Amino acid sequence: MAKAAQADTLGDWLGSHPTLNRFDLEIALCQVLDCSRAFLLSHPERQLTANELEQLHRWSQQLYNHVPLAYLCGEQEFWGLTLKVDERVLVPRPDTETLVEQALVRLEQMAPQASLARLASRRALSVLDLGTGSGAIALAIASERADADVHACDLSPDSLAVAEANSRKLKLAVTFHHSDWFNNIQQRYDLIVANPPYIDPLDPHLATLGAEPRMALVSRDRGLWDLGHIAAQGESYLHPGGYLLLEHGFDQGPAVRDLLVNNGFEGVSSCRDLGGNERVTWGQKKDRAESNHE
Repeated sequence: MAKAAQADTLGDWLGSHPTLNRFDLEIALCQVLDCSRAFLLSHPERQLTANELEQLHRWSQQLYNHVPLAYLCGEQEFWGLTLKVDERVLVPRPDTETLVEQALVRLEQMAPQASLARLASRRALSVLDLGTGSGAIALAIASERADADVHACDLSPDSLAVAEANSRKLKLAVTFHHSDWFNNIQQRYDLIVANPPYIDPLDPHLATLGAEPRMALVSRDRGLWDLGHIAAQGESYLHPGGYLLLEHGFDQGPAVRDLLVNNGFEGVSSCRDLGGNERVTWGQKKDRAESNHE
């Protein structure tokens, strides 16, 4: 048995798992062999040792059981940042970078249109990331806007521990709060972002997501309960003229737009992710100062 294992090559091993994601397999090899993907492609004949095959076998079995590769590697790239992740947090998805992009656009728009109150107090633009998980969104914004006062909250102490560790590792300043959505938030912000649970409990795709925290994925009322709760309370935690941005499911855009409009937000709009699906919807709190002036 050991002799047969020694005969396996990189190319053999990659070809022996046709139903697994090829990219995941290549990254697993890179982690186990401590090599680059370029090396894999140029050395398919490289033989794998018994120890390497043993670890690769363990990892491939977990991949078959839908354990995210990021949990096996212990990290995930997001917005050019290397984040530590484990089973305590949801793995950050590329689609969520759309939320970061739109948040940065709103901050850029708001900067030259500072309210008189903010100018008088000389306070920085403030941001709150609701349900931060690994801290991915808050840290991505902090990495781009060192001038912003970035806060983040989560109900799970375990998630906050991961996010705080990432903040220290990346040397990015974020203020963290233990809070069930807005429950323990004591101030207002210029911009609030959230990637809340939005998967319907009956969604058949949940079977492939069983390794990740269910509370970060699933929401009742066809996946809309948490989105509705945030939309209903969000205006009270925004400065006049501030924005609420929500990530949601590919088919939830119309429903989320209705939630924001029905809760008094203006300029409600959505944008699509790289896959062409509506992914992020936002609205603006009415600027009462400008309204009164008019």
